[in-house]
Amino acid sequence: MQDLELLKKVPLFQNLSPRELMAVKDSANILKLPKQNILFCEGDKGDALFLILKGKVKAFLLAEDGREVILSFMGQGEIVGEMAIFDLEERRSATVETIEDCEFLTITGDKFIKVLEGNPQISLNVLKTLSSRLRETSSRIRSLIFLDTYSRVGRYLLDRAKTDGRELADGSVLVTRPTHEDIANFIGTSRETVSRSLKELESQGLLRNVGRKVILYKIRKV
Repeated sequence: MQDLELLKKVPLFQNLSPRELMAVKDSANILKLPKQNILFCEGDKGDALFLILKGKVKAFLLAEDGREVILSFMGQGEIVGEMAIFDLEERRSATVETIEDCEFLTITGDKFIKVLEGNPQISLNVLKTLSSRLRETSSRIRSLIFLDTYSRVGRYLLDRAKTDGRELADGSVLVTRPTHEDIANFIGTSRETVSRSLKELESQGLLRNVGRKVILYKIRKV
């Protein structure tokens, strides 16, 4: 029963009946990984997808100089590695690493295809997920092209506030952020530039840095 309650919280399985949820559960396994562990690497054969039940991960590419280029951060309820199962001839397009202790629901490609065939609602939810990813990618490309670094840091914090923020009594929003280096690798700049931008935003009274947490007061929309 506890597993079914966890599945109900996953957006991909919203609106499914208990019978349909049980079919998903019977096709899946639970995988637990501590933080800073690799889930899979770019170039690996992809034969399964992963649903994040707990924790957070980052997907990234490695540049020739060894620098990480972060593609996305993903958390509870999000799907990871879904592209490979629709084309088993393709390899993983990125490396995924846990940044917190994580628990995944893992389903092999052949079993997931059978689940899709018997549950049209899940197919629609997968399409919604992929469409959302495309919109996020387009928005990020636009930011990289048209916004300066200072504005990209502000946009990044606003996006985090929407997805992971917790509103406080005074209307401000508390956000737990990644490291300065991870933010830099995500928005295409240096760790030092991220540090300077955060200090500048704080000096303007737009936010307050509290260790790995940030309290946002009123960052202008960019």
